[in-house]
Amino acid sequence: MKYSTALSPSDEATPAPTLLANWMDGYAIVEVGDRWWARARWRDTHKLWFCESYEPGRGPVNAEHLHSEQDARAWCEEQAGTEAPPQPLPSHPEVLDGSHLGRHGLKKKLGKLIAALAEYSVTVHRDHSRKPIVEGPGFYVCRVVPAKGVKPGAIEKAKDAVKLRLGLEADQNIRAYVDRGAVVLEIPKLDHERYIVDAERLWARTDWPADELYAPIGEDVTGDIVGLSFSSASSPHLLLGGTTGSGKSVALETILLGLARSREPSELTLRLVDPKGTELVALEALSHVAGRSGIDAYDTKQILETAIAEMQDRYRLFRSARVRSLSEYNRRTRASLPWEVIVLDEYADLTADHEDRKALEPLVQRLAQKARAAGIHLIVCTQKPSAKVLSTTIRSNLPAQLALRVKTWQDSQVILDCNGAEALAGKGDALLNTAAGLVRLQCAIHRGGA
Repeated sequence: MKYSTALSPSDEATPAPTLLANWMDGYAIVEVGDRWWARARWRDTHKLWFCESYEPGRGPVNAEHLHSEQDARAWCEEQAGTEAPPQPLPSHPEVLDGSHLGRHGLKKKLGKLIAALAEYSVTVHRDHSRKPIVEGPGFYVCRVVPAKGVKPGAIEKAKDAVKLRLGLEADQNIRAYVDRGAVVLEIPKLDHERYIVDAERLWARTDWPADELYAPIGEDVTGDIVGLSFSSASSPHLLLGGTTGSGKSVALETILLGLARSREPSELTLRLVDPKGTELVALEALSHVAGRSGIDAYDTKQILETAIAEMQDRYRLFRSARVRSLSEYNRRTRASLPWEVIVLDEYADLTADHEDRKALEPLVQRLAQKARAAGIHLIVCTQKPSAKVLSTTIRSNLPAQLALRVKTWQDSQVILDCNGAEALAGKGDALLNTAAGLVRLQCAIHRGGA
């Protein structure tokens, strides 16, 4: 016996489906077969139907993303009516919907959290003023309100009990903080619960600003795009840090490929320094890359000195044209001066020698202080975010910071000037800090060639 909700007509130009069945508080098509069920939910943020088939009691076994209501219904009918099991999901399903655990799974997680705290006489209630649990690609966020007389610090002290009850691994840490009348706990997912953010789909959804150098990085817990505008006065240069296995190299590749995706080689020049000689090799095929990658402090010094000379030349042109920025100059003169992005990977290796550090730091500082309006931007990367490697002067002139997982809270302080990165889940889980505030995101991954 098969049941199908009836679809009402919708405007093809602006697909706004009628509420048919309440699935995760969204608009849905639901198909119930003898053994396999299927459902499709409209995601207005992505302008897509997220479809999944599943076996009750076992969970999802197949997923698809479709653009039209008609296609979504046909897919659900086919999946629910099949006699054989649908094709299983890959080990890292490309779920864009942000509901891989499902409503029941999320409620179960929240219940385990509250029960674990109660075992230690820490009584809390779910936050009814806002959504009490929200799922992202690599973690989920729970909001709880302490009972009368329970201090927020008691929840902080009981994090290990929660970690034990939820079956987290040794290096998976819970992040807790107070926000708008509730205690918020950011809890990493188990490996089989995670899903990736695909860079190609992220770029397809991005509204690229015409006069800005903008790079999408990933998605926040609600599925919204998180990106960085290098043209903004609050984020002209980026400090990127994370330990081995955190996803730092993947995040950097996504940023640079995103920049290249949005700009022609005549509009953007990339200058790369790769001391290992292997981290950025996939990007060297891009037409945007100027010359060969630098590999040592000598090459870096030449690249930075050339950039400073270019910066000074540009400012002379700007004064003559009576403009203040690269975008203004190109518009007024119909010139085509490109943006330039200089990437210094493994900054700790470049400055390991004291004399090299003395030579490079003033050049980095000068560009970081003055080059934004000239359209020249820096990305400084390190796996060793110590105060010795990144001086206060360098850090203060890199106003945007992207931190992936680090080993200690001290390392987090060096990158972000606050704790938090030591509690990230790894594999692209990150914190982006700009003048707009601190946001947690899952960095997108690009799985094709450059």
